[in-house]
Amino acid sequence: MIRRLKALFSFSSLGVRLGSTIILALMPLGVLSVVQTRDALHQVDASTLKGVGGAALQAMRDQIEVIKEAQVSARVLASVVGRPTGGGPSCVQQVTSIKREIAQATVVAYVPKSGLVTCASTGKVYDLSDNSEFQKMLELPLPSLIYDAQGQLSQQAVVGVRHPVFATDGSFMGFVVISLAYSALSPGTYDDSVSMWNPVYFASFTGDGKVLVSSKPDLPPEEAIPGNHTVTELAGLSDTSFFVDEGSSRHILSVVSVARNLFLVSVWRPDSASFWTNVAVPYLMPALTWVAALVAAAFASNRLVVRHVRALSRSMTDYVSSRQRLQIPDMDGAPDEIQRLHAAYELMIRTIEQEEAELQNLVVDKDVLIREVNHRSGNSLQIIASIMRMYRREAADQKLRTVLDGLINRVIALSSTHTSLYTLSGQRDVSVDEILSNVIKRLKEIHGVALGVASKRLQPVRIDAEAAVPLALALAEAIGCYFSRGGLGKDEVSVALSESDGTIHLSVEGPEVAELRPQLTDGLVSLPQRMLKQFAAQLSGTVSIRLDEGRATVDLVFPRRNPLRRT
Repeated sequence: MIRRLKALFSFSSLGVRLGSTIILALMPLGVLSVVQTRDALHQVDASTLKGVGGAALQAMRDQIEVIKEAQVSARVLASVVGRPTGGGPSCVQQVTSIKREIAQATVVAYVPKSGLVTCASTGKVYDLSDNSEFQKMLELPLPSLIYDAQGQLSQQAVVGVRHPVFATDGSFMGFVVISLAYSALSPGTYDDSVSMWNPVYFASFTGDGKVLVSSKPDLPPEEAIPGNHTVTELAGLSDTSFFVDEGSSRHILSVVSVARNLFLVSVWRPDSASFWTNVAVPYLMPALTWVAALVAAAFASNRLVVRHVRALSRSMTDYVSSRQRLQIPDMDGAPDEIQRLHAAYELMIRTIEQEEAELQNLVVDKDVLIREVNHRSGNSLQIIASIMRMYRREAADQKLRTVLDGLINRVIALSSTHTSLYTLSGQRDVSVDEILSNVIKRLKEIHGVALGVASKRLQPVRIDAEAAVPLALALAEAIGCYFSRGGLGKDEVSVALSESDGTIHLSVEGPEVAELRPQLTDGLVSLPQRMLKQFAAQLSGTVSIRLDEGRATVDLVFPRRNPLRRT
């Protein structure tokens, strides 16, 4: 399971590569969506900036209309007062008439240069000669707007509209003043397609930086306006709206030109409770669209392609590991290429199974042939041994009889080995301890050795059949030297077979005999040692003989895995 999960999420897997291809294919769509969202947000910002300016004008529309009307009335009244006509209405009647036309006007008056006001809509007389504001008016005889928290004529907060009065000869005579009752602004919110903007500050001001009407009269403009902008600087930003970021909060500052020398500033803040105020939220929709397209494409590719490939791969893997063929579902709905691949896979499996069956039959036939060869070899060797016994019985020379005895013993040992291989055939390896036991038993019968003479400590060791033949012959050669001595006592000959770390060790110990003296190098008596060396060479091993206190030990050591050497 872990191997399958690793293969599933490996970068080299089909699913990961196909998913990466889908991601790369849909990446332009995601980038385009983000770019379009960014452009849409820029358009929303642009329309919002225009909208808040219009909303600010709409909020102060009544006050602006009244101020404009008062400015026109003041200009007309100034022209009339500066050119009096005989028989016309008096100055008091004229200002009273204008007062009736402008409902928001508290006082309409003509203020001469002397400061003594005798022409007022209230019918009262006012002396402004010592008033500091009046002295400033005289210094700059121009039309202007002022905000007076404590009106000099009406004794209440007013917005004053002033216009200079000039005589027909152009000499300055005084001012026409219309005092408008101040009323705090109460603008509404502005909604765009993303968020809701709430006005936090409104104010109208003149070009010289004087605030006329404010939504928060008690709050200084410098504290209410973000971005460290002064009221005087705002006149230069007329008819513009822009965003101002202060820390984590964002504001809109809008400056609108209302009339000549009259401006309106407004400060807006987004609704903090709105979900869309988060900067990342507008990008959520294109991101979700891109993810949805990715999921749909991944599902389609998995449904139409990947699942069939994975099922086919899983079937192949299971067949390799367990030789089990799993049925692949819905293969009829797979693409044509995968169906052709599946058909080729099925054909390959049938071919493999057919060839394996044929190979198994060949293996069985081989085992039968090997058994037959071993059986016939054992029988042939028995016949050869019988013929040699016949010659031995007819031979009169004792030396010849001795040579024939040695040859007969070796042939009988080889025959016993083949007989054991015939019994144990049919396997890739054989139990060599059983073969060696049979060789020892057979040699006892040949030499007439009593029971208990040879002790065996044979570990269960399995080796190739080809290696069993030279090993059995080596044992027969060594143990035959001991058995030919005669007069052996109980446990006087010991045979041990063991295996450790891939090395097989055969040890044969018995009384000292002439054939197993290490210094022998030639002659008939040295033949057993030479044959032992030949058998060890076939096993890619070594043989050594040790003499110790009248006992001779033959040690044959060879590796399990080394191939046999042909000699």
